[in-house]
Amino acid sequence: MLPRRPALVGLIRVVHPFPSVLDSVAAATIALTAGAPADVAFRLGLGMLCLQFAIGAANDYSDAASDSLTVRSKPIPDGLLSRETAARVALAAAVLGLLAAATVGVGVVVVGVVGLADGLVYDLRLKGTLFVWMPFAAGVGILPVYAWLGARGSVPGSFVGVVAVAIMAGAALALANAYGDLEEDRLSDTATLATLLGPGGTLLADACLLAIVQVVALATSWPTVREPFLLLAEGSGCCLGWLGLGLAVAGIRARALVWEVQAVGIVVLGVGWLAVLSSAGVVRG
Repeated sequence: MLPRRPALVGLIRVVHPFPSVLDSVAAATIALTAGAPADVAFRLGLGMLCLQFAIGAANDYSDAASDSLTVRSKPIPDGLLSRETAARVALAAAVLGLLAAATVGVGVVVVGVVGLADGLVYDLRLKGTLFVWMPFAAGVGILPVYAWLGARGSVPGSFVGVVAVAIMAGAALALANAYGDLEEDRLSDTATLATLLGPGGTLLADACLLAIVQVVALATSWPTVREPFLLLAEGSGCCLGWLGLGLAVAGIRARALVWEVQAVGIVVLGVGWLAVLSSAGVVRG
């Protein structure tokens, strides 16, 4: 028997489907770019999806009290499921994610555990502090390592640069995400970089980081690109990143779209960039 509709809706919402699916698609696509067979890319994507489900459910579990005051639309304060159910979902998803990663290799499990721990630190410890952006940024840096290691069995030394740029992109997304939650965080007296910098300062910092990421990606692509369509993909990702920022002028109701559109743009840019570096032999492993 299927769960009652409100419970099913709550289960879907508590795992934060948008960022979870986006990270899963990114992991699978990077793995394919690295030369992984389709079944390996699928298992990597599935593992990432479940691990992100776990992090999302743990987030709502941790924020249940504050959400009841400021974000009544979240599934727990909305009465769609209990805090205990969110905890069980987080645990089950974490186990499934690590099992899926284990079918690819021990190293992938280790990276998956690191990524899961990073997400839980974000959820349970650093959220509501000025340091919340750090695990957010680190999580974006971990993702390509997880996918590349699963596809190739090793990560080259040259991947350090890729991880550094990914972390910077993650910091930009952290600012965009904090901008989206700015009003709720102010109401609940939650300290974030966005509440410290204000809306204008947050968007300016986000724009600077986004510009640096894009300049580095494009500058290292032009000399080595072999397939022009990959530059088109990178350009499309850049445009989406700026479109996300442009939505900030649309008002408070559009604030959540700022980081969501920007996140899609960064994934498109990142996959295109990695494809260029891989085809040119800049990254090996």
